[in-house]
Amino acid sequence: MTNTTRDTRWMEVLFIVLAFAGLIGTNAQLPAFLHLGPVGGTMQFWKEALSSPAGIFLVVDIFVLGAAVLAWMFGECRRLGIAIGWAWLYLFGSLLIGISFFVPLFMAHRQRRVRITLPNQQSAPVGTDLLAVALALALVVASMIYSLTHIPGLDP
Repeated sequence: MTNTTRDTRWMEVLFIVLAFAGLIGTNAQLPAFLHLGPVGGTMQFWKEALSSPAGIFLVVDIFVLGAAVLAWMFGECRRLGIAIGWAWLYLFGSLLIGISFFVPLFMAHRQRRVRITLPNQQSAPVGTDLLAVALALALVVASMIYSLTHIPGLDP
């Protein structure tokens, strides 16, 4: 490593941890829908997601963010020489399993690719940037705690 590059492997680990936090936190809510079967569960999920102004707000917010991130992801795969099959895997995984799992996995993949092939272009938060990262991580932890303490079908 030269003086102009920093070790950003910690970002890869962070993205993988976030991916699994997303997978665990969202999947903790699935028991409310699984007993209805694949079609019935999906229909009930969307009925509940769209049943309040707050739910509609979050659906629109996540879909717009997801569309922007997924468009960027395809471009980044091409730019960095990541096989386009990976982009399609991340897209379909986001749609079928969860964007909060597959987008952080892509970001870890991208971070690793940049670190290995373009070390001069590595970037990571530093200094006061880390306060924003800490705030975001605190929100992730809080939402995980809430999700894991409010699992449908479990007594409080």
